[in-house]
Amino acid sequence: MLPKINRRQWPRHEKRYLVQVATSLASGSIPATVSNFSRGGLCFLHTEPLDKGAGVMIRLPQDLVGLSRDVRARVKWCVPFSTGGYAVGVQYEEPLRWTRYD
Repeated sequence: MLPKINRRQWPRHEKRYLVQVATSLASGSIPATVSNFSRGGLCFLHTEPLDKGAGVMIRLPQDLVGLSRDVRARVKWCVPFSTGGYAVGVQYEEPLRWTRYD
């Protein structure tokens, strides 16, 4: 078996956080649980599938990045999650300059 190659540009942090995710202005935002994050993106659990390439707005909490902020991201992948709902991987449109966990 070949070893798994890490293609990630930034270290991934395994932390659980609640964020607010908006898929459009009309839909408003809903809470989602983050399972891991980095400077370049994050993975969260969502109740509905999101299309690859779809834009989302994510409100990151103060204890994650030092101050609350909204970031734009694009869906890179979306797969059914074992306990229901969907795991969604997103890439920020602009990498975060820093997080509290660097």
